Amino acid sequence: MNGPNVLGIVGCQVLEDEMAYVVATDSDADQILVIDSTAQKTITEKIKRMAPKKKVKCVDETCATKEFQLPPGMSIILWLKPIALHQSPPLLREEVLKAINRIEPLTRSILIFYGQCGNAFRSLEMITAGSRVPVTILKDNDGSIIDDCFGTELGGKQEYRNFLINQKGLAYVLNTMWAANWRTFMQDVQMLHDPNNVEEAKEVFKYMDYKSAIGLNTGLGDPDAFEHQLQEFASIFDLEMEHHRATLKIVERSYNEAKRFLTDPPI
Repeated sequence: MNGPNVLGIVGCQVLEDEMAYVVATDSDADQILVIDSTAQKTITEKIKRMAPKKKVKCVDETCATKEFQLPPGMSIILWLKPIALHQSPPLLREEVLKAINRIEPLTRSILIFYGQCGNAFRSLEMITAGSRVPVTILKDNDGSIIDDCFGTELGGKQEYRNFLINQKGLAYVLNTMWAANWRTFMQDVQMLHDPNNVEEAKEVFKYMDYKSAIGLNTGLGDPDAFEHQLQEFASIFDLEMEHHRATLKIVERSYNEAKRFLTDPPI
């Protein structure tokens, strides 16, 4: 028996701030259970800061499934996965599927907070075959799966293409999570061996011939901290710093689509 009015979310920490935002601002979601598989462990406090009246609990992924259960009412189980999984699209898909299978008995609907991500999720129907609850993913206006986290924040595939075409040179793009965690993220995706060895990172950037550092401004997080982090990053790597206005329309629309299934009869 699937949990009444329980929405499951499995997503990447690169979009942590977007996930924190949609669950914190959902007036129907009074209780949020976070399963945080990342090293940073920052999403729970972000949700609490944005929605201090909500009941937010964080558990380890090794907990027994019964620990994931929530009382009746519109509730959310949010499982945050580390960026390091992007090193291997098959591994990423496998780990997300394991999470889906584990929370599925407790939910009425599940949202995958990812895009195609190196073709890890290029065929949602094949991935979710046999699922007993509706499983949705971040989608473009035309219903196709969004490319990745940056395409999500830029507003869609066409907006992503336009953004890339309009760049005068190779740009390193940072959202709020990348700006705050670029040292450890680069280590996690094997761009760096030592997150404290900036010289190693500089050599990588010289080889890649980056010209600018572009911050995607969604309006989330601390704007002063984001500005400082971008300035520091651009200064370290001798890049021009730019800002680009981003959007939350993809995450908001996808979240609302997944939430609508809560009112439908269980599969």
